[in-house]
Amino acid sequence: MDKPIDVVALFRDASFEVSGRRLEGLTLQTAIADLSLDSVQILEIVAYTEERPGVRLTDDDLQGVSTLAELGALLQRASRRAA
Repeated sequence: MDKPIDVVALFRDASFEVSGRRLEGLTLQTAIADLSLDSVQILEIVAYTEERPGVRLTDDDLQGVSTLAELGALLQRASRRAA
């Protein structure tokens, strides 16, 4: 059985590591575009979220991802492929 990835905690940790900002109130429905992060910060956060579960996401994978729920589902699928 796959261990679920807590994408909310992962994203919160990543954003603090990258930007020094504590993003409170994140939920699975949080729209990434609404977080006032610049494109470089988003790329760094994605790299962090890939590193923790040990997966690699392609640009094609990330296309269309707009919420933390979608990012979590993508990370979960990538984790299953890597296993």
